[in-house]
Amino acid sequence: MKTHPKHLAVLSILLLLASLFLQVDANAAKAKPKVQQVSEDGKPDRIVLGWTADPATTQAVTWRTEHKLEDPQAQVAPMDADPKFESKAATVKAQTQAVDIGDKIVHHHTANFEGLSPDADYSYRVGDGHAWSEWNVFHTASDKPAPFRFIYLGDVQTAASLWSRTVRTAFREAPDARFILYAGDIINDGFNDRQWEEWSYALGFISRLVPSLASPGNHDVHRSLKAPGRERMASVSDIWRGEFALPLNGPKGIDFLAEEAYYVDYQGARIVSLDSNLLENGRSADPKTAKAQEAELAWLDETLQGADSRWTIVVHHHPIYSVGSQRDNEELRALLMPIYDKHHVDLVLQGHDHYYGRTWKIREGKIVSPEEHGTIYAVSMSGAKMYKKNAKFEPLMAVMRGDTQMFQVIEVDGARLLYEAYSVAAERVDAFELHKEPGKATEYVPLNADQDTSKK
Repeated sequence: MKTHPKHLAVLSILLLLASLFLQVDANAAKAKPKVQQVSEDGKPDRIVLGWTADPATTQAVTWRTEHKLEDPQAQVAPMDADPKFESKAATVKAQTQAVDIGDKIVHHHTANFEGLSPDADYSYRVGDGHAWSEWNVFHTASDKPAPFRFIYLGDVQTAASLWSRTVRTAFREAPDARFILYAGDIINDGFNDRQWEEWSYALGFISRLVPSLASPGNHDVHRSLKAPGRERMASVSDIWRGEFALPLNGPKGIDFLAEEAYYVDYQGARIVSLDSNLLENGRSADPKTAKAQEAELAWLDETLQGADSRWTIVVHHHPIYSVGSQRDNEELRALLMPIYDKHHVDLVLQGHDHYYGRTWKIREGKIVSPEEHGTIYAVSMSGAKMYKKNAKFEPLMAVMRGDTQMFQVIEVDGARLLYEAYSVAAERVDAFELHKEPGKATEYVPLNADQDTSKK
């Protein structure tokens, strides 16, 4: 069968066009700059801001990659509206920690930015010189007392997909929060990397903008029978130590308490994290455990004694006065309350009970008048797991609330501390103020949940 001349002409044109397209593609490929190919495993993930030193002049950041990086690094630059600021960014080498998560080895990286200016905005990114995160921002603390707010969250533990609405509502309520303070049980099983992934995903970009200060809960030290290091006393997993950058100013000589017991001085307030897992059952008969307990208690006493900040706030997981699940941490109370009373601690923030409860001002186990020395104890939960009310200490409680995901925003402003507790639906459930002048006891001022708290 003969081919029609018209068909031959069309075929010739098509072949000519195809050859032209191939030539254009080849020329484009030659002209294209060579880019180093980086696998998906090289992309930075789980970026979390924190501190290992003075928040006025330093900032730390952690991130994770699936494989080992040849040159893990971070870059930082003063905030500049000119997009050409990248050329002025300083590069900081990062430290890497290989972590066995059971089915593979992953790599957590930590970079410390030092020599920063107080009360200033910075841009930063993390990577390896080839694969970079997006540019993020942070703000350094002032080097003197100044107003600030922070977010306090009780247990996350389970169902991070439901917890996400709590942290995002909290961020919407306090977008200027300088840090998030976690009262333990961030996940259900501290050695389960998948749960850490879920927490990170639920937190989203917030951890890249707002530093995290975490205090360990009992679920944060949960480990499987095959977990590395199970023979040690209960302590957080290597995943925890990779996820967070926290100060190493805790009890000396007790290595496993590193990044579990620590303190941060921030613009007129000393924030102290305590590992209550070590203390919840009272004094131990085991010599090794007893030594660690004594070291932590002595360190707490010294840390509170040495605070020259106007405000002292302690965070730990197990409550002094339980409000949920029929608990009573009598041994913990006997160890810690005398220290809190001695140093006139203003506020103790806790978790564990999956119920909200906040005391009146307490000293030596009794309610005292608003003008006397005393401490206020709060228990909260931010996740979806709920317990029934424990009524044992209800006479000491100013407010109790169950079956409600909660977050708290705390504002420190000179002689005034404002505490506000919200439901995830942004309903203000509880509020009070503390007023403190040098040389005087802190004054407690109760507020109605709907009372205006703006400064006059």
